[in-house]
Order: sequence, then C-alpha cells, then structure tokens
Amino acid sequence: MNISTGNTTYVKYQGMISGGNGLEHQHFHKLGDSFYFIPQGVNYYFYKIDTLEKKVSPAIFLDFGINEIKEGELPGRASGKRVDNDKDRMDIADEYSVRHNFLRKSDKYVIPMQKFFNEHYVYIYMVKGQESYGRHYIYNRMRDVGYLIKRGEPFCMYPCFAIDGNVLLAVCQPSELPMCVDRKFMAPEEIATMEGIKDEDNSIIIKYHLKR
Repeated sequence: MNISTGNTTYVKYQGMISGGNGLEHQHFHKLGDSFYFIPQGVNYYFYKIDTLEKKVSPAIFLDFGINEIKEGELPGRASGKRVDNDKDRMDIADEYSVRHNFLRKSDKYVIPMQKFFNEHYVYIYMVKGQESYGRHYIYNRMRDVGYLIKRGEPFCMYPCFAIDGNVLLAVCQPSELPMCVDRKFMAPEEIATMEGIKDEDNSIIIKYHLKR
C-alpha cells in the first residue's frame, strides 16, 4: 500500500507449501534500502519486495538437498482456505491433519521452523520428524562459511527469533536458562546474575554472540 495515495496492489508469490502467515511471526524485513518477505512454514526462499514494480521475487534459496520437501510428495493439504459450511471445514481439517502427521512422522524431511538473515548472517532453526530438539544452521555470508549446531554441541542452544548485528536473540523460561547457555563463554557478573534468577521470574532474553 502507498500510504500517500492510498493505492493498494495485491501481489502473489509462489512457493508456500504449509504453514500460515499470521501476525504472530515477523514476515517483513528491511535490510538497508531493500524490503524482504520471509514466509513461515515449509518454504526455502527469502523473497525481495520490489516497491516500484510491485513484485515479489525469490532473492535467497536455502538448499536442503535431498531433505527438501517437494509439494507433489506431500499428502493432504496446507491450511488457509476459507469455506462457508461445517462439512467443508471438517474436510479441510482432516486433510490438514494428514499432512501434519505425515511431516511429524517422516525421518526424511528437514523442516525450516524459523529463518531470517541480515547483511552478514543467515539463521535457520530446523527440525526433523518427531525429534524433541531441532538444529541450528548459521551461515556467515561474508566468509562463505556455515555452521550446524546440534543438541549439546557445544551446548543446547535455544531457538532464536531475531538477529541484531552479530547477536542472535532468543527467549526462554528461567528454569531452562542453565541448559541454554555455556558458562565458559560468560563473564562472572553474567553468571552471578543467572544464578540469582528464580523460576517464577519473567521470561529471559538470551544473546548469542557470533564470531565475525
């Protein structure tokens, strides 16, 4: 929408397989003078928004190789269709459950649950099947080097929701905090602060500092 003129343009894009675009997630990002759309769900693209041409086009592709999910391989359907009667709603719910259960039980596909980037890094949090803890992939765009972090290697990293410079941000409950940090990377005053936190305190923001 052009706020000055009030003109609105609807732009479609290709690539979404599953998942919604509700406001509970951050989908739109400004990087320098460019705007990007990063959809949730099973989607391997970051899309650039051309505000002059009013187009959305793929800008970055996340290559999952043989673990990539092809739409033709999925049973059921994704959510999102609006219907006017209870029978159609039940049918859609059943088809959605079929796809959801298929993805949960599959040990072949890796699903990107969270993804974002900035000028220097790309971050992906992904899960496979019914595993209780996912994996983090961090790609340094400047050095062309990627790192895969699994559970306990080197520590149990918590899923992140944003990046600020070279700092990944996550939110966890106080009881989970000792499991999600590594004391050898913390200053004495930070350790003292952590040890003073009680389980009934508010959620904690964790900052993971990435090497440049």
